[in-house]
Amino acid sequence: MGHSMGSPEQVKTRFKTAGGNSHRLLRLWTSAAAGLALVLGFAPPLAMAEPQPSAREILRMVRASESSQDQSFSGKLSNSTSRGKVVVPLRLTMRGGTFTYQFLTPPPEALILRMGEKGSRLERATGSGRAQVVTGAKLDELVRGTDISYEDLAMKFLYWNNATVVGEQSLMTRHCWIVQALPSSREDSQYDMVRLWVEKTGGLLRAECYSGGKPVKRFDVRGVQRAPGGGYVLKTMTIQRLDASGRDRTPTRLELNPT
Repeated sequence: MGHSMGSPEQVKTRFKTAGGNSHRLLRLWTSAAAGLALVLGFAPPLAMAEPQPSAREILRMVRASESSQDQSFSGKLSNSTSRGKVVVPLRLTMRGGTFTYQFLTPPPEALILRMGEKGSRLERATGSGRAQVVTGAKLDELVRGTDISYEDLAMKFLYWNNATVVGEQSLMTRHCWIVQALPSSREDSQYDMVRLWVEKTGGLLRAECYSGGKPVKRFDVRGVQRAPGGGYVLKTMTIQRLDASGRDRTPTRLELNPT
């Protein structure tokens, strides 16, 4: 997930077009994030007098930010458990709405996320043959022994139509809208709700995933850094699988560095 800093005039243009021409908007933007990537950027916050866009418009802004990225990163996923420490070096490339995660340790594996206007598609290549679309129960599986599932990387919650703005909150000194999104049916996701903290230029700073009415996973941006071409991008993020007490004593950590 991510986007670079724009001027105040550019930021205002983003908001004026947020509910209008989607093609213009898709050329603007960031995680994180996600996505995983989740790569995030920041721009000066707008005055509070600006009209609040709808939840669908806010999600469209996030998708537009993600789709406009043109960056390459080296990095790693790490997780310490009672069974030992897991370290997964990776290379992330973002080009025109396509995110490629290349894992650098055996077994060979690359994940390709394609973000379109109406939906996303996650493909998995394992070194032999063509990449296969990740569907069904495979989406629920965790990637490389970390806390991230294939569904998390697919970021399908950014396309859920049943969404509502439920509040506002400041994170990392950034004023955020809080958007609550629900899947169209329980079969569409392992989660029954995702709550998103989106700063005023479309950057996704936090995501909480719920199942059975309880939070089961949280993504949090912990640090940003200057990008070589200007602006700011994600440096560190934590991904936690929450237990009944709402804690994760061994969270996964994502670290990225522009290349």
